[in-house]
Amino acid sequence: MKKYDIPSLLRLLLAPAGLILLGLLLLFHPDSASVLLAKILGWALMVLGGGFIVAALVDRLDIVGKVLGAVVCLCAGLYLVRNPLALAAGIGRFVGILLVIWGIRELIDAWKDKTGLVFPIIGTVFGVILIVLPMTTSRLVWTLCGIAVLLIGAAMLVDRLRVYKRLKGPDDPNIIDAL
Repeated sequence: MKKYDIPSLLRLLLAPAGLILLGLLLLFHPDSASVLLAKILGWALMVLGGGFIVAALVDRLDIVGKVLGAVVCLCAGLYLVRNPLALAAGIGRFVGILLVIWGIRELIDAWKDKTGLVFPIIGTVFGVILIVLPMTTSRLVWTLCGIAVLLIGAAMLVDRLRVYKRLKGPDDPNIIDAL
């Protein structure tokens, strides 16, 4: 390999390697991703609450609304930072409640119209499962994201290695480079 080949190879492989590592992390530790996302959202809410406080001090219009917004943002942000998995559980329960409502509504319609009952029953059962086991949704979503990121990283790695091999050219020492 030539002297300048190693840095260019590292630049080519850095992004795919990062994606593969991220995909493996999401695949094997989906709760860590939920925790990180909740903490980032919590800190962002606390910064937004601080912004509301500054806005209330600077602009004297609607002080009550700004202070109330600051209190809500600060409390929600602090809660998410201290209890990061609560976000994933809350979203799982919310999706479960929506599925149960949808399933019951579809069951009633299917019963009236004498149509298929299979999908409404499956939706209702999944909704109940999500209400009882809310973290299942979060883990499933992060695991699927991990698989997708892993496949994208692997495809990018293969593609970049092909490009690198093509750019490198033949290894024949008798070829004279015109440049």
